[in-house]
Amino acid sequence: MDMVGRMRDGQAALEYVLALAGLLVVVAILWGLVAVVIRHAGRTEALVTADCP
Repeated sequence: MDMVGRMRDGQAALEYVLALAGLLVVVAILWGLVAVVIRHAGRTEALVTADCP
């Protein structure tokens, strides 16, 4: 394999790693947002079910 072929293989591998890293960042952000929504849903439920207004 010539030098250009090796550079293309390396570039493809780098692109896959960057795509995976980007996907993991998106999943982490969504996970954090879901955690915040769940936490606030519990607080809202506690306020709605409270005896005094």
